[in-house]
Amino acid sequence: MFEFLKKKINNFTSKIGKKEEQKEQPEEKKETAISLKEEKTGLPEKKEKKETGLLKEPVVKGTKEVELETVKEVETGELKEKSKSENEDWEEKKIRKTEEETEELGAQEVGEEKNEQEIVEKLEPQKIIDEAEEKKAIAKSAEELDKRELKAKMSVSGKLLGFVTGKVKLKEKELEELIWEFELSLLEADVEQETAEKICSKLKEEMVGKEIPKKEIDKFVKENIKKALEKALESSKYNLLEEIGSKKEKPFKILFLGPNGAGKTTTIAKITKLLQGNGKQVLLAAADTFRAASIEQLETHAEKLGVRVIKHDYGADPAAVAFDAVESAKSKGIDVVLIDTAGRQHTNKNLLEELKKIERVVKPDAKIFIGEALSGQSLIEQAKKFDEELGLDGFILTKIDTDAKGGTLISLVSKIGKPVIYVGTGQEYTDLEEFSPEFIIGRVV
Repeated sequence: MFEFLKKKINNFTSKIGKKEEQKEQPEEKKETAISLKEEKTGLPEKKEKKETGLLKEPVVKGTKEVELETVKEVETGELKEKSKSENEDWEEKKIRKTEEETEELGAQEVGEEKNEQEIVEKLEPQKIIDEAEEKKAIAKSAEELDKRELKAKMSVSGKLLGFVTGKVKLKEKELEELIWEFELSLLEADVEQETAEKICSKLKEEMVGKEIPKKEIDKFVKENIKKALEKALESSKYNLLEEIGSKKEKPFKILFLGPNGAGKTTTIAKITKLLQGNGKQVLLAAADTFRAASIEQLETHAEKLGVRVIKHDYGADPAAVAFDAVESAKSKGIDVVLIDTAGRQHTNKNLLEELKKIERVVKPDAKIFIGEALSGQSLIEQAKKFDEELGLDGFILTKIDTDAKGGTLISLVSKIGKPVIYVGTGQEYTDLEEFSPEFIIGRVV
């Protein structure tokens, strides 16, 4: 029951949810960008340590010292073999030579230290420049990322609140396409165009500009669809049992109207069973003197339910049959008279005049239109014409259990502005259910 409409509503809510998920994806990208930025920011520090470490390593200065020690060892061995005089001369020369080489070596070491210092002095400014350029490049890259991510973060509200509030704000421009698709879905589900527009208008009014927790988008949308449907289904409630109980004079007269094949006679039998279950005595009037076998069909139901039927021959005046039934009920203290009439199309003026005659004669307390839920848009036109001609009090929709779409019922209440009193949910006498907006809303949302 109503599976088509339910599917369309679920599609609509899931599309909004998916749209919000797509809007949230840039946030993940930004986290990645921030991580990359942190990694890049750390590079100069690591590089600085590396470069500083290399520059601060001590200069190896032991090579010359080792050579001098080797020379000394060799020369010491040779001095032992020379004579004392030669040794003295050699010693003096050697001392002078050593002093000269030491001075030369010292000068060389001083020069090397000086060169190292110059290298450091040259590298330090360059390193600072390199670091500054790298930081500048990183900052520029991060700024560009921020700009791109800011655009990506724009959601149905213009901007996701994201990590701060965990909410999204729905914007009309972003919802427009989805609501238009939803309106088309309602039309496919047999919801009348004006009714579909009202529902979508109410939905837009309730949703646009509202802040919603990201995890509750689906719930929020469905709640507002419920509100929109409740608005479309609101009408003056009509409780048939209360109306019957409130009338002091008996009988309470109900005139049943509707097109051919809508299930009028079977519905009368169901109402009879309902009234009997509430302690009411019922009398049936076979005022359909036009359709073949209509009287016999009503008599079959009456026999099963244990109630009387007032009838005339086929072709007799339907108003006369209804009058006789009311008079019989008065004389016997019967609580309710149910008047069956011939099914007729709203375009048949002669038959509509015949119904008006019955109304004038018996002055019914309730005029109930019986229509088939599967009739779609044609049911709306039929009900509208009957209401204009006779002034309906409410509707009973039959075969609602076979209506996969569900839009007809919504349109009927919204367009005509009269309540649906009962809905037929099967073939048994007890398959009659009192209608309320929750009956359909609970099945589609």
